[in-house]
Amino acid sequence: MKSNGLFPLVVLFALGTLEPWTVEGVEKMPVKAGLCPPRKPAQCLRYEPPECKSDWQCPGRKRCCPDFCGIKCLDPSATLATDKKKPGKCPVVNGQCLMLNPPNHCGKDSQCEGNFKCCRGMCGKVCVAPVKDMGWKEEAEGWTDMNLHHGSEGTGSVILAK
Repeated sequence: MKSNGLFPLVVLFALGTLEPWTVEGVEKMPVKAGLCPPRKPAQCLRYEPPECKSDWQCPGRKRCCPDFCGIKCLDPSATLATDKKKPGKCPVVNGQCLMLNPPNHCGKDSQCEGNFKCCRGMCGKVCVAPVKDMGWKEEAEGWTDMNLHHGSEGTGSVILAK
């Protein structure tokens, strides 16, 4: 009868030992080739549920990438050999993201259209218009206003207006 009392403790011990291993295993998962395609600035009117959470949930060469109104399996763009930094500075971000692991919509300036730079946003990295040293925003291809909007799914999306 005493062995029945030890069974729950043995199960809890085993789960406590395996849990860190399972989390560590996720971080070492290889990444598929190519980069997520650059996103052109657009206004999202309705968020869609995410199609994927990792590249490995996408068929073939497709990667799990942020799209205009959600996260989708998309064909990767070619990896760029050079990553030239674009002129200007990233705007100052005030506030803190409440999402656990906010998605990055870009990784480098070269993934952003036109003069936009890849900068830290409220929740993850986003393509934004650079600012001058004096703090004035440069006009980048006609887009002059930036807002970060959070949908009901917890994903962030940049909304730009002309």
